[in-house]
Amino acid sequence: MNHKEKKFNTEIARLCGTNAAIVASQLWEAQAFPDDAFYIDGYPWIRASYKRLTVYLPFLTVHMVRTAVKKLIGEGVIKVGEYNDSKFDRTHSYAFTSYGRDLMRP
Repeated sequence: MNHKEKKFNTEIARLCGTNAAIVASQLWEAQAFPDDAFYIDGYPWIRASYKRLTVYLPFLTVHMVRTAVKKLIGEGVIKVGEYNDSKFDRTHSYAFTSYGRDLMRP
């Protein structure tokens, strides 16, 4: 039986909860893939809907992901922007703040 492990940052879990730490880890990992990240002002941004994140984190619901993202934003770990080609596309993009990057780095 093949089990895929999900690791998360315990400091972010303390600040925002375990679900938020898992979401943060998923966004952090996505930065490493050039096809997933784009750069604005030196920050790597990840474009992701709540539903898309549940594809990678199937044990979380859309509501759980939304709550986790709001906690990460509220604690200043990530920031949110809309960098879409169409004005009808409301998909958010996320980048780690300097504080968030400091938390995520080993």
